[in-house]
Amino acid sequence: FEVENDPFGPLIVVDGIVFVGDRDTDSDESNLYAVDAETGSEKWIFKSDGLISSDLTVADGTVFFGDFNGFLYAVDTETGQEEWSFIAYNFSSSPTVVDGTVFVGSNVGKLYAVDAETGSEEWAFETGKIGSSPTVADGTVFVSSADDNHNLYAVDAETGSEEWIFEINGS
Repeated sequence: FEVENDPFGPLIVVDGIVFVGDRDTDSDESNLYAVDAETGSEKWIFKSDGLISSDLTVADGTVFFGDFNGFLYAVDTETGQEEWSFIAYNFSSSPTVVDGTVFVGSNVGKLYAVDAETGSEEWAFETGKIGSSPTVADGTVFVSSADDNHNLYAVDAETGSEEWIFEINGS
């Protein structure tokens, strides 16, 4: 199977479908492909207006990814149709989906919680520039910042309130 432009990021395989992105750096556009894992035939192509900037995440029949234009996309895995997009400005992390919420960080210093079904913002937590993809465990979102202090944050997954901060540089 040939992609139109340069392949980007790790691919993901779910339910016999390979999802892979490409990037055309000359036009600042990307394609997301769904390919049958058994036959190698194209199932669909989704074109985004910006270069894909995150790994792909698949949950509950939806593939999620961010682009450099600042959009978080939700695309139906069966049809390739956009379910919704959320603008958050320059994603620097890959989305994590837990209990119907998408958690994603941005280069503008915010950790977002977005409803996975509707694309509406549940909350935003101010950080430094996000340096990692969020991890969620026992109702807490963990994420690190890539700013001068390189902090590790623990944030309540439901409310977006800070539980604690660990200052990695000790400042």
